[in-house]
Amino acid sequence: MDRQVIQKRIIICVILGVSVLISQFITTHYYPEPSQFDSVRLKNDVQSIVTGVSSFHLSLPHFELISQKIEPTPIPESQPLVDMEVIPTMAYEVAPTSPPVLITSIQPTKILLPTFSPKVTLKPSIVQPTQAPEPTKTPKPTKGPDVFPIDPAKKRPGETVDDIIAQAAAKACAPKEVLRTLASIESGGFFDTVSPKYLLLYNSENWWNSEFITEEKRICSGYAYDGNTGIVFPDSKYAGYKCRDGSGSGLGVVGVMSLSPYLYSHYKDQAAKAIGSKNVDRRIIFDSLVIAGMNIKENTKATTCTNWDARTVVKAACSYYGSCGTKDGTYYCATFCRNYQKYGGKDCSGAISQFTDTCWK
Repeated sequence: MDRQVIQKRIIICVILGVSVLISQFITTHYYPEPSQFDSVRLKNDVQSIVTGVSSFHLSLPHFELISQKIEPTPIPESQPLVDMEVIPTMAYEVAPTSPPVLITSIQPTKILLPTFSPKVTLKPSIVQPTQAPEPTKTPKPTKGPDVFPIDPAKKRPGETVDDIIAQAAAKACAPKEVLRTLASIESGGFFDTVSPKYLLLYNSENWWNSEFITEEKRICSGYAYDGNTGIVFPDSKYAGYKCRDGSGSGLGVVGVMSLSPYLYSHYKDQAAKAIGSKNVDRRIIFDSLVIAGMNIKENTKATTCTNWDARTVVKAACSYYGSCGTKDGTYYCATFCRNYQKYGGKDCSGAISQFTDTCWK
């Protein structure tokens, strides 16, 4: 037979013999129990057999054991691991609950990354403060007229305080400065505070019944009450209203110049002719000033209507009040001379001593 054929047969026989040996060896040596299989030992022994066969210088086919769906048997704790690469435990790794398993191919450890939810910082929505509604503005009361409409037939001369006094002084033939100074005392400051519309109203006939007098205090501020009782006259609006406590002097003075009933009756007719009206009344500003001017002109026996000297000026004040007020503590003449410096621009205080005892020298 050909040598090559013989060699091939020998190789086939060796392969068959080796296969039988391997099969028997596997059955008896690696399966002591049906459920066990030692893959490590099998791998080592196969490598030894292949090495032995190779010593015959035979060209054997190269093969590897491939395990298909064979569950590896756990190695006892006493037996050392083979080819086991130690992998450090990673953070968040799930630790094994059973002994380590020997595997031929080390798979990378599956690392469970921690689940997390991105932290979202929500910016608080900026809520614009609701603007408070503007407070409802309180409606302003309707502004009254600057000047009350006065019936021309009832209106007395003059538009301002100085104008009224100047025209009244001219009617009485007395210096306007003296009359203005006297009025500043007798009216209690009325001419320095009264508003223009009420000034003109109080300077007209029958103003105490005017439609513009809507409250009691307007009757009182116009001096339309009896100074003795403090009560509004019966012919007036708000008749019987008490404006003030009466003086109890029995004089019953009335109006801005505090005219007594005597002075009123004494100069009424004369004043009516000068004014040009028969309806003269102490409650009308102009009428009251004219009567007062006529009285001081008569008392001083002055021969002129202007430029009175200091003695005549003091005598006018003393005679109108009844004294210079030295005994009763009012010091009427001293007060008069102080005001006279303001309205007349002159000093009359040096003449006061001449009328300490009486005004009729």
